[in-house]
Amino acid sequence: MKTINCILFLFIVINFSIGIAQAQYEFNGKVLELNLNEPVAGAKISIYSENSVAYTNDSGYFSFRNLNEKIITVSISRIGYKVMSFEKVLDISDDNFTIIRLEQMNIMSGEIEVYSTKIENKIRYSIFPIALITRKDLTDNNAVSVSEVLSTKPGLNLVRDGIWSTDVNIRGLSRDNIVVLINGNRIETANNLSARLSLVDINSIERIEVIKGGTSSIYGSGGTGGVVSITTLSGTFNKKFSLNGILSGSYSAVNEMSNSGLSLFMSSENIYANLYTLYREASDIKIPDGIIPNSSFRDYGISFNSGIKFGRNNFLTLDLQQFNTPYAGIPGGFPLFPNRATVTYEPAERQLYAFTYENNKISGLINALSAKVFIQNIFRDVMVIPNTIVLVPKTATTPARRINNLSIEPDGKHYSSGMIFQADFITKSNNRLIGGIDLWRRKLITSREQTQKIEILDSNNNVVSTSIVQTGDIPIPESKFTSFGIFAQDEISFMRDRLFLDISARADGIFVSNEQSVSPLYVITNGVINNSPSNQKILWNASTDNDISWSFNTGANYKLTGNLNYSLNFSAAFRSPSLEERFQYIDLGSVVRLGNPFLDPETGYFISTALKYWSDDLNLSLELYSNYLSDLVTEIPGTYETRPALIKTNIGSARLAGFDADWEYNFYNSFVFYGSASFINGENTGNGSALPQIAPLNGSLGLKYIYDDLISLNFNTVIYSDQNRVATGEVTTPGYTVYNFYSGINKIYLNEFELSLYAGSENIFNRNYRNHLSTARGTVTSEPGRNIYLKAKIVF
Repeated sequence: MKTINCILFLFIVINFSIGIAQAQYEFNGKVLELNLNEPVAGAKISIYSENSVAYTNDSGYFSFRNLNEKIITVSISRIGYKVMSFEKVLDISDDNFTIIRLEQMNIMSGEIEVYSTKIENKIRYSIFPIALITRKDLTDNNAVSVSEVLSTKPGLNLVRDGIWSTDVNIRGLSRDNIVVLINGNRIETANNLSARLSLVDINSIERIEVIKGGTSSIYGSGGTGGVVSITTLSGTFNKKFSLNGILSGSYSAVNEMSNSGLSLFMSSENIYANLYTLYREASDIKIPDGIIPNSSFRDYGISFNSGIKFGRNNFLTLDLQQFNTPYAGIPGGFPLFPNRATVTYEPAERQLYAFTYENNKISGLINALSAKVFIQNIFRDVMVIPNTIVLVPKTATTPARRINNLSIEPDGKHYSSGMIFQADFITKSNNRLIGGIDLWRRKLITSREQTQKIEILDSNNNVVSTSIVQTGDIPIPESKFTSFGIFAQDEISFMRDRLFLDISARADGIFVSNEQSVSPLYVITNGVINNSPSNQKILWNASTDNDISWSFNTGANYKLTGNLNYSLNFSAAFRSPSLEERFQYIDLGSVVRLGNPFLDPETGYFISTALKYWSDDLNLSLELYSNYLSDLVTEIPGTYETRPALIKTNIGSARLAGFDADWEYNFYNSFVFYGSASFINGENTGNGSALPQIAPLNGSLGLKYIYDDLISLNFNTVIYSDQNRVATGEVTTPGYTVYNFYSGINKIYLNEFELSLYAGSENIFNRNYRNHLSTARGTVTSEPGRNIYLKAKIVF
C-alpha cells in the first residue's frame, strides 16, 4: 500500500499543477419544486461544455466557480422530476444567481443518467440492461436488506439463507457470479453463507444500479452474472455554510424489529462532511404457522464521508464505513451443516477505507482523471451447534463410544485492497473514450475448531470415562487472489445522438497462491494440547497458479422514434474460481466437501436485446436474453481417501434464456399503474437437465397514487408460478400470490423541523408460501407472515 500511496500522491501533485488557472465566471442558484415552491435536494446541475457538475444541498442551493465560458447550457435532473435545460449568459461581475423550478414526474424519466457502465449516459441510451433502484424506492420500501429491495425489479430474485442473511439472483446466476461494489469498491468474501449485501446500511444508500448479464469487460473476474453497484449518499459543495441532519426510526411487527438512525450533513464552499449511524434489533420472525427459530439478529453501523475541493477542478473524497453484526441467526443447517444445527454469525463485520482523487477538467489529450485506493475487510465468525449425538459400536480393538458434537466454530478473515486509475480522453464531441488499470487483491485466513464430548461406554452402555476433545484445523489454507486488469471503453454517437455504439475490452492477469496446510492442526484433550497428532496430514501443498483472461463487449442503442429505443448487446465474460472453490476442505462427517486447485475459469457469451418506450406518462420495457456458459464450477460426487466426497469440478456447458418486462403508466393525474414480468429457463446443454436455483415465472402488478411528493399510496401484488422443473436434489415449489400496501406522508412542518411518516402492511393476508431460491436452507420452508410497519423521519 505504501507504493500505491506514493503513486497517488505524485498523481495528485502533477494534476493539481495542470489544473491551476485564473478564476472567471460564477454561477449560483436554487432549485425549487414547481407546485409546492419547496427546495429540491440532490438535483444534478450539469454544464457539459465545462465538464462541470454540482448537486443541490438540502436547501436546494448549488454553486459553480471558475467557469471559462460566458454562455453556458445548463441541464438539471433529479429522479422524480422532469429533466430541464436552458441557456444562460453569465456576467463576470455578478454571482449570476438563478431560481430554477422543476416539475414533478410520477414515473421514471429516461433522461436520468446511470454510471455503473463507467461511461455515464442517460438510461434510455444505455447499451447494457440496467435496473435502477432509487432513493425513493428505498424509502418507500420496508426491506431488511439490500437484496429484498433488488428483488422488486424484473430479472432479480431474492436468495435467502435467513432473514438477515440474503443475496440476489440475477437471471439465474448468483453468489460468486456477481460482482458487488460499494462506491466502486469490490466486496470480496465467501458466498456459501450470504452476508455481503446484509452488511450495508440501507439508510445511507443514494441509489443502486444493477447490470444484468456479463460485465467482465468493465469490472473483471466474477461479472458473468452481473454487477450490483451501490452508491451511498454523498455531500455537496455550496457557497453558503449549512449544517442539518435526519433522525429516523421504524418498527416492524413481524419480527419486532426496531430501527433507529441519525445522519448529520455539513457543507461549505470547499468542504463537506456527512455522518450516518444505524442500530437495529429483531427477534425471531413470525410465519403463518408460528415462527422461524434462530432468525433474530442485531446489527449497527457508522459511515463517514468527506470531500475537499482545492485548486481548480481538483477533488478529494474519503469514505469510512464500519458495519457490525454481533449476532445473526441463520435458520436451517443443510447443506453446509446438519439439518438440526443451530448456526449463527457471532459476529460478522465489514470495514471500508477508501480515498479518491478526481480532476474533471484537464487540458491536452486527457479530459479527466481519477484515482482510487481502498481497503475493504470482512470478518465472519460462525458458531455451529450441531445438536447431534453419534453412537459408535464396540469393535474388536475399541470400546463403544458416545460422541456428542458440542460445537463447530469456523471463522474467516477476508482482506481486500486495491486501486483504480481511470482517464477520460479528449476526442470528438460525439465520442467518449476511457481507459485505465484496475488492481485488487484478496487475502483469506481461516480457522475452525470442533469441540466434542466423547464418552467411553461399557457393555451395559454405562459411562466409564469422559473426554472433552477440541480439534483445530484450517478449512482453507492462507491464500491470496490478485487481479490486475487493463480496460478501455469507447462510446460513439451518430445522427445527432440517435445512434450510440459502444465497445469495451479488458485483459486480466489472475495470480493465486496458497500456503501449505495440515489437518488436524492440533488436538486438545481435557486441556492438554498436541500440535502433532498422529493422524495429522498435509491437505494442500504450497502452490501458485496464474491465468490470463480477456473479455469484451459491444452493443448499440438506436432511437427508432422520439420515444422508442432499441438496443442490442453482445459480451464475452469470465470468472476465475474463488479461493474457496480451489482450496476448500470441510469434513461433514459422512461426506467431505473438497476444492480443486486445478479448476479452469468459467467463461460465457451473453446476448441481450431490448425495446423500450419512454414518455412523460408511459414507460414500457421488454428485454430478451440468451446466455451461454462453459466450464461451470460445481460439486460432483467422488471419493477422497476412500471416503465419499463432493469435489469441485468443471463440468460442461449451460444455457440461460428468458425475458424481463416492466411498465409504468401515469394514466390519470396522480395515478400510476405499473407491473413487471420475468421468466428464465436454465438448462445443462450436455444432458438437457434443469439447472439449480432457477426462479419460476414471476411478476407484479400495482397501483399507486402520488400527490405533489406529499402523499403516496401504493398497493401491489407479487405473483410467482409453480416451479416444477428442478435440478437433482431440489424440491418443487407451488405458486403463490402476496399482497402489499405502502403509504407515506411527506413534508409535515413543525416549526424548524420537517416530518415524514410511512406505514404499510406486507403479506396482508398472511399467506404461507415458499421462495424457491430458499429451498437450499433445509428447515426454512416459509417466508415472513403478515407484517405491519411504521417509519418516521425528522429533518432538522
